[in-house]
Amino acid sequence: MVRRRLSYFFILSVLCIPTLSVGQSSTGAAAATEEDANSLLSAFISYTDLRVRSVQRSVEILAATPDVRSASWSNMRDLLTGYQESDEGLIVWYARPDGTYYTADKGFMDKTLTDRVYFPDLMAGRKITGALVVSKATGQRSAIIAVPIEVDGKVVGAVGVSLFLDKLSEQIGAALDLRSGIGFFALAPNGLTVLHRKTDRHFLDPRELGSATLKTAVTEMMSGKSGKTTYEFDNMKKYAIYDTSGLTGWKFAITFGADSAKPN
Repeated sequence: MVRRRLSYFFILSVLCIPTLSVGQSSTGAAAATEEDANSLLSAFISYTDLRVRSVQRSVEILAATPDVRSASWSNMRDLLTGYQESDEGLIVWYARPDGTYYTADKGFMDKTLTDRVYFPDLMAGRKITGALVVSKATGQRSAIIAVPIEVDGKVVGAVGVSLFLDKLSEQIGAALDLRSGIGFFALAPNGLTVLHRKTDRHFLDPRELGSATLKTAVTEMMSGKSGKTTYEFDNMKKYAIYDTSGLTGWKFAITFGADSAKPN
């Protein structure tokens, strides 16, 4: 028992990696120039990728522990619960090959993951980074980060995290310290909004918001790796500079308008 507690302490000390704090930046408070936008875009991508990589590494460490590899919930429960309690922006879960699963805070769930698009790939031994779901356990819009558990070449389950996107956007907004008139958003490969300064736009497709120029701009963004574009939305001309994350494949954009006094 003492050895197990010490093991938990060591693993959790590795998993509890603090999220990057960009801090109050001069670019966030300065005029919306293209140079400022480039700096903010780099910070936006770096913050998000660091957060996702940190969670991914934590899940990989958990999946390699003897307690998790035992495929016994009673063995792994304390370890997964300890990780979840260290981070308010996610839930931790363990899934069996038949799709039944447990969450660290609620235990066995009377639901299944077999209808999730990512689940067959996960059970085929592939890691999942950034699949979008509305969490069955919490109802929150989330990005899935999950790792299969393989024993003797066979997948015996998977450990994963549902990373809350509303919370992540709030953290990004605080870190970038953007003044009104400057915004940010990120799009998944299918065009849905993953992150946005206005969290009520998460999981919306901007191509369906009624602006022909926005639809054209998003189509351009989805077909290119990086660049600049313009569009009109909310009765205002917007400028956007964008780039692609090599980790998630998400398109990240910083936006600003001709009249930077107006909110995005």
